[in-house]
Amino acid sequence: MLAERENIEIKHDADFLTELRRIVLNNLTNDDFSVRDLAQKVRLSRSQLHRRLKANTGLSASCFIRETRLIRASELLLANNKTISEIAYMVGFGSPSYFNKCFHDYFGYSPGEFKKQPKAAQSKSFFKTSYNCKEFRTNKYIPFPFLVLFMVIIIVLILLFLSLF
Repeated sequence: MLAERENIEIKHDADFLTELRRIVLNNLTNDDFSVRDLAQKVRLSRSQLHRRLKANTGLSASCFIRETRLIRASELLLANNKTISEIAYMVGFGSPSYFNKCFHDYFGYSPGEFKKQPKAAQSKSFFKTSYNCKEFRTNKYIPFPFLVLFMVIIIVLILLFLSLF
């Protein structure tokens, strides 16, 4: 019974992700398409959408949208002779320079380098295997466990110093 329930949940999660990708792809040219818009289309709150996406993909909703756009951009780069700027606008990036930066962060190559590679090199092995959305890498604060450890060490050092006198 539990195995059946897990299979049903996996199927629903796969359907959910497929539906999200379809919605993003249908709104690809809209550079104003946001997490709020995506949440409204699937009839979830932004926080519910974020929790569900994070549980299924490890990505936030904004990273999911960006990743879907970048994957579509790579397909377009291979499929036609449009310029990189045209493709950037076609997949919903408002700025070609921001598109170049995101593309390089995701694939490990600039769009121009990607387009020049031979077709054989553009297989799955060509892509960067460890993409971390910038939202998760830019933590300016010291993580709490390290802060606690630091405070404990300081207290122990003070107590040792005071016990010497």
